Amino acid sequence: MKKLGAVLLALAIGATLSGCSSSAVGAASTPSASAAVENPYGGFPVDPPADDEVVLTVTGTESIDYTMPELEALAQVESTINEPFVGLQQTFTGVELETLFEASGIELTDTVSTIALNDYKYDDAASAFVGSKGILALTRDGSIIPMDQGGPIRIVFPNGQDYSDFLDAWNWSLRTIEVAK
Repeated sequence: MKKLGAVLLALAIGATLSGCSSSAVGAASTPSASAAVENPYGGFPVDPPADDEVVLTVTGTESIDYTMPELEALAQVESTINEPFVGLQQTFTGVELETLFEASGIELTDTVSTIALNDYKYDDAASAFVGSKGILALTRDGSIIPMDQGGPIRIVFPNGQDYSDFLDAWNWSLRTIEVAK
């Protein structure tokens, strides 16, 4: 829990700093200007989760807590996409959302909430995520996705899918997927 608290604090500080003027950010933080330019997501580096740390809870008819190794053990897909937030082509590897939904009893007719560590929430029909081939990304270009760059897990959509350009559905630093109440 201490690590999760540190992560939430890091995300909150990063979000706060991203809303400040460049002079205020420079005065409040120690990273060099080039580091801020290289990381379009803001924030600062945070250690990745431990192997035994829960990184995602998926709740449908049952609730399942996943660690990174447990997510990595599920069927993996790979997709090279034009990542819209950084404007670069990147290859993501992860689990199809359809697989996670089926494992937890989430039906295509259910409305699900995806909730990030910073409490960003997006609600939509499970069928919309599945129909757009949504992926719970675990790696980017063969490496763990750093927390300060939207990791350790995030939702992405392959090029050409309905949600590949619908940025509201892309959720960074995901912590929960649940049937909306």
